[in-house]
Amino acid sequence: MDTTLNAEPRTNTGKGAARKLRAAGKVPAVVYADGDAATEVEIDPARLDEIFRKSRNRNTVVQLKLGDAEVPVLVQEAQRHPVSRQFLHVDFLKVGADKPVEVMVPVVAAGRPAAAVLGGRIRIIRRELKVRCTYDRIPETLDVDVSPMEIGDIVKASEVPTPEGVSLVFETDFNVLTCFGKKGGNK
Repeated sequence: MDTTLNAEPRTNTGKGAARKLRAAGKVPAVVYADGDAATEVEIDPARLDEIFRKSRNRNTVVQLKLGDAEVPVLVQEAQRHPVSRQFLHVDFLKVGADKPVEVMVPVVAAGRPAAAVLGGRIRIIRRELKVRCTYDRIPETLDVDVSPMEIGDIVKASEVPTPEGVSLVFETDFNVLTCFGKKGGNK
């Protein structure tokens, strides 16, 4: 999938310039990099929206084309209008192959729990987990196999499997999902 997004340098800054830019069909954006000064650019919001609609993944790495250079970036923050949902401003974070990033990744319960025959069901407590990895290893989801789970079983953050080169970021071990239901029958 093509994730190239053209960007033009922005010379006029401030509220008035941003309004004029939006009226012209563009959106103000900023490209951040650790240790470097921020670069102010303007982008086509329709193209950015198209990239994310096709990928269905908010952690999609966008190839930002600025002049002759193509820079891999992640969307750090996107401000949208509360009613129209149109982009108002976008912050990009420049990423490198040698520098890890931290992003939130959705948790997916894979399979059917063994306790399903007794009416057991899976409850996802944390729908997303923070991971640290290089941008080229960002997983779309963190799949947890729930097939061996019985009623009352819990999966903690430390037990969530991660792909090679990906690590979970957490200070204390917390519950991610559980299998719940009634144990035994009423007599």
